Amino acid sequence: MHKKTIIYSVVPVVLGLIAGIAVLLINPKAGQGLGDSIYSSRVKVQSYSYAVAKTAPSVVNIYVTDLNSSYTSPAEDVTNVTSSASGVIMSKDGFIVTNYHVVPSVTAKDKAVWAQTRDGKLYQAFIVGYDRRTDIAILKIEAQNLPTIPIDNSYEPEVGDVVFAIGNPNNLGQTVTHGIISATARSGSGLLSRDQMNIREGLQDLIQTDAPINNGNSGGALVNSAGMLAGINTASFNGYQTYGIGFAVPTKLVTMVMQEIIKHGRVIRGYLGISDDGTTQLGNGRDVGVKVGFVDPNGPANGIMYVGDIIETVNGKRIRSLRGLIDSVSGSRPGSEVVFKVKRGEMELELKVTLAEDQANVD
Repeated sequence: MHKKTIIYSVVPVVLGLIAGIAVLLINPKAGQGLGDSIYSSRVKVQSYSYAVAKTAPSVVNIYVTDLNSSYTSPAEDVTNVTSSASGVIMSKDGFIVTNYHVVPSVTAKDKAVWAQTRDGKLYQAFIVGYDRRTDIAILKIEAQNLPTIPIDNSYEPEVGDVVFAIGNPNNLGQTVTHGIISATARSGSGLLSRDQMNIREGLQDLIQTDAPINNGNSGGALVNSAGMLAGINTASFNGYQTYGIGFAVPTKLVTMVMQEIIKHGRVIRGYLGISDDGTTQLGNGRDVGVKVGFVDPNGPANGIMYVGDIIETVNGKRIRSLRGLIDSVSGSRPGSEVVFKVKRGEMELELKVTLAEDQANVD
């Protein structure tokens, strides 16, 4: 009985092996499909489609066109596109954030702005306001129940986070590129012109990424792998033999600027009217401050501060960097009196300056 069981068990296996070998000898590729199926069943596809699907519907194409007969001409009649970029829907009722450098100058009266949603609908967009210092502009379209970009206010960008740039590069249509956050807290002082950003100490608190940001990505979304807005793409560094250096304005700064623009039509900041000379080290070598290198002759500090003065404190707060000074001054309301402790040669002075309003306008 035992021998019969062995025979009945072994014979089918042997016959199967012989048949299989014969098939492979005749057609060596016959088992490829089965092998691929067995292999692929154990391999998981690494995908970020969830994050993209969650955020991409909130990213719009932005078009600037020559006007037709009137600024209120129907969207279907849009012709003569002069430039294209991207934007992000921030509210269901049509507030869109994009870059200042992509919208028409206020002196360009013959231009119109349009926003095209992912489903192909085209809306005329009106400029609510802008902020050159952060390269942010707010648009408004007449629509309801729009898909808004997900935002996690507790998210803090960290070096190494996987991110995706979603936008309309070179007017190809919505495109997703992939990379990581390369650095955070890269500072910038805003736009030198519409075509050039000044990446130096300033109001901007930029995210640096190696996700490709091409022409037309400006104003689009930089999102993390959880499908949350990390920032608004603003510029790429196109220096000699450089690649993979792009910048985005972080979400917290974007939302603050947007709220100020919607409320006031602009961002209201204090203005002192000085710039540094590029050095920060004080004479005693222990502390740092800001050494005045230029005084705006029409600014509030003129006649009070002088080139060579070293600003040590603002309203009693120790100043250890230019960024600290910028934050203290810009965070103060225009018209307020600010007390500066200044070192002038061997003298320690207390100077009072009534701040003006920062007029950040290149048009």
